[in-house]
Amino acid sequence: MSVWVKMKTSLQGSLGAYGKRWRVSLWLPTLFVLSQLFLSLSALYYSEAQMENGFVAEAFSVARYLLPRFLGWGLLFSMLYAIPKRRLGRYILGGIFTLVTLFTFAYEYFLVRMYHILYNNFIADIILSSNSREGTEFLRALWGNYDCLLILALLLMWGLLAWVASYLVRRFESYWVMWTKPIFILSLLISVYGIGALQLSSYKHYRSLIIMSSVRSSSLERLFWETKFSLVKEEEIAVAQENMKKSYSQLKISLGDSPFKQPIHVVLVLGETATTHYMHSYGYPLPTTPRLDSLESLGEVVRFSDVVSPAATTILSNTRSLTYYTMENGSKPWYDYPTLLAVMRKVGYYTAWTTAQDAVGLHSMVAMFGSAADTLQGIPGTIPDQISQYYGDDRPSRIDGQLLNLLLTMKDIPQGKGSQGLFEVLHLMGCHDIYRDRYPASFARFEPKDLPQKRGGEKDKYIVEYLNAMLYNDYVVSSIIERYKEEPVLLFYFSDHGEVIYNDPQHPDFRGRSSQRIGVSIPFYVYMSPQLREQNPEIWARIQGVKDLPYETDLFTHTLTGLLGIKSKYSQPRYELFNPSYDSQRPRRIIDYSGAIIPLSD
Repeated sequence: MSVWVKMKTSLQGSLGAYGKRWRVSLWLPTLFVLSQLFLSLSALYYSEAQMENGFVAEAFSVARYLLPRFLGWGLLFSMLYAIPKRRLGRYILGGIFTLVTLFTFAYEYFLVRMYHILYNNFIADIILSSNSREGTEFLRALWGNYDCLLILALLLMWGLLAWVASYLVRRFESYWVMWTKPIFILSLLISVYGIGALQLSSYKHYRSLIIMSSVRSSSLERLFWETKFSLVKEEEIAVAQENMKKSYSQLKISLGDSPFKQPIHVVLVLGETATTHYMHSYGYPLPTTPRLDSLESLGEVVRFSDVVSPAATTILSNTRSLTYYTMENGSKPWYDYPTLLAVMRKVGYYTAWTTAQDAVGLHSMVAMFGSAADTLQGIPGTIPDQISQYYGDDRPSRIDGQLLNLLLTMKDIPQGKGSQGLFEVLHLMGCHDIYRDRYPASFARFEPKDLPQKRGGEKDKYIVEYLNAMLYNDYVVSSIIERYKEEPVLLFYFSDHGEVIYNDPQHPDFRGRSSQRIGVSIPFYVYMSPQLREQNPEIWARIQGVKDLPYETDLFTHTLTGLLGIKSKYSQPRYELFNPSYDSQRPRRIIDYSGAIIPLSD
């Protein structure tokens, strides 16, 4: 037998063995296609995009486009799966492909169910700004709820259907053998076409569904490209911040005619996940804000009645509130605008950032803002130097009350610095889920029987835990105010965003973040210490006079700097709440989870 014949015989035997292994692996395309197609059609169903021909017609159109793409990825998995000759290798590859498929389906279907979006770079930003503790708390909060159980049921269904496909291949294998070659060649062509062909032009109308990603691609592609885009933004942010530092001395910002004739202490209490809808001070029947109610009745604080945040997430909201960026700037990057901390330092304030949140994560508030402060401190286990002392569950329990031991005063300003006074940011954990972790046992005052409206079971439990967290938040914020009675303090308190906890009439089973009015309505308070009010009665009267005007906190940097007399090329009196030229008719807009800027709606 010639060498050529031996090689041909060996090759045919190898290909025959590969074909047999490949035929058995056809459960992988089944698993991938079914799960991805269900995901895309679900996203289409929940979309608010206008469907000219109705959902059924649109679904067929989308399916016709997507099937080759999804089948391409699935067939590629099956071809790679069949390469190893040993079963162990195939088991490992099959396990990896299965886990990747089921995981990408699970997290994206959760996004579709909860927020009506697919994965995008804005979601990537939120994930990258989180940390291990927040991730653990999120999974604890998710486990056992309806959406989690639904996802598990669907995963079991995909697994069952894939097993049926595998069984049918084995049952009728004899009929498959003669068709192996042409089917394999066809599969190879579909795989190349499905992965490589984009055909984006005919799907422009789906841009209203998803801005940076859409139903036109698979979860794998979205995961890769949108995460990469977020990381690229991180690099851009770092470059922008570095350039800002280099040009700090040329920053054309000056202190004009300050209404305060002495150095003052400006405090920003930055809340977390506090909604007006569960605050007694804003009309909720249970006494969740007794201390703030008392301060308001005594005329110590001014409560603003109609304030919204620019987004329903921390990262999207605070990057607008703490810079000169406004919603009128549209899609321009927020990091192209000076930060509030940089401005305050520039005009002579000593700056401090004190946090109760973990200062880790690529897009954390500390990484982007707090690290630029003259003083950075946090309660135990939060800032990098402290975190390195603890591992996993060894970190000490943390509640916002621990911040009370870290409050600064004017006396803490180093000699020769802070000619205009002290600017201090206190970043709370507030009412962030998991709610029951935000307060000590002594503040577990409310029980399900106290609720004015019962929703039953787990829903009532979550509501009362949130109410207790709000009660403790009331204690913390009011305690901060009490501590500063003897300081020349101008203090602001507002939350980054709100929370929907089974109180949306249109979605009574929903708990989480929402870009609707009910999800971005936030508390906003202003406090001036007695001595500062006595010295500046006209300013206090001005603050009181605008408490019922509509306001959005993307204007906070403009509002504060305008009140302090700080001038820059970004200054616009119509954006300054306490300025007589403030535009109270300004349309309020929100950044949703897709990154789209939408009108504020009820």
